[in-house]
Amino acid sequence: MDEGLLSQATRLGPVHLKVTDIPVALTVWRDTLGLVLVGEDDAVVELGAGGGTLIVLHAGASVPLPQKSRDLFHVAIHVTTRRDLAHTAARLKASGLRYSAQDHLISESLYVSDPSGNGIEICFDTPERFLRREVSADGRVALIATDGSAHSGLEPLDVPGLLRDLGNSGHVEQRMAPDAFIGHIHMRARAPEALMEFYVGVLGFEPHIQSRTFGMFDCGTARRPHMVAFNIWARDELREPPPHAAGIDHFTVELASAEELAAVAQRLDAANVPSKKAGGAVETADPEGNRLRLVAQGG
Repeated sequence: MDEGLLSQATRLGPVHLKVTDIPVALTVWRDTLGLVLVGEDDAVVELGAGGGTLIVLHAGASVPLPQKSRDLFHVAIHVTTRRDLAHTAARLKASGLRYSAQDHLISESLYVSDPSGNGIEICFDTPERFLRREVSADGRVALIATDGSAHSGLEPLDVPGLLRDLGNSGHVEQRMAPDAFIGHIHMRARAPEALMEFYVGVLGFEPHIQSRTFGMFDCGTARRPHMVAFNIWARDELREPPPHAAGIDHFTVELASAEELAAVAQRLDAANVPSKKAGGAVETADPEGNRLRLVAQGG
């Protein structure tokens, strides 16, 4: 591994979200998306799949997160088979919730929001369809498929075709697949270059897309290049979230080892980024105030 780069074993852990009403939020997270309760009290509910925690809902927000607010764009739960994505599509269709579906070439995705305005993506990765990415001199991004065709990565997904993957039995799994995981987190941003300097230059992620023309910046590892993303699609309409709004509380980055966690802590200190150690974790915030918790896997 190159000095200062995070290991390919780096992954995202539980994402903590603020909501206005936990029972109402559960109608989406549990009843429609199929996450199961892992733990709960009056103010916090942990939800997950396969026994692990993916999402933690915190009560106390007084207003939903408005659209085009700087904060969470969506948190992405990835499934490992297309059939799992089809089960989610069937549950969304039956729920009556408003949702959308896109074919990104490198993935197929379903999008919905909870009642507090927290964006959610359910994603199935399809890297076998992707050949390369081309960036023009003016910053425009095109995705080239293995058949040579060019794509924007924003085409609509054929949901009826996806649902045919379920066959004719009519059976729909009501729970999220047990091997689902947090694949990426995507936020609206004001200054993505400064954010990339933090995530790449200090934390040690590898840069991926960096395009103001496309309106998105992201970073990750060689294994998963799209782990933390920022968009500027709202442009001049971007607003700060109101006080006590729903949205992201913090997210978790799980590093490969305690040694790697210590190295990141040293880089934060060297860059004069405020951080604190708490229970074996390192807590900090990026230049736009998005909070994150860094932990060692197995720690």
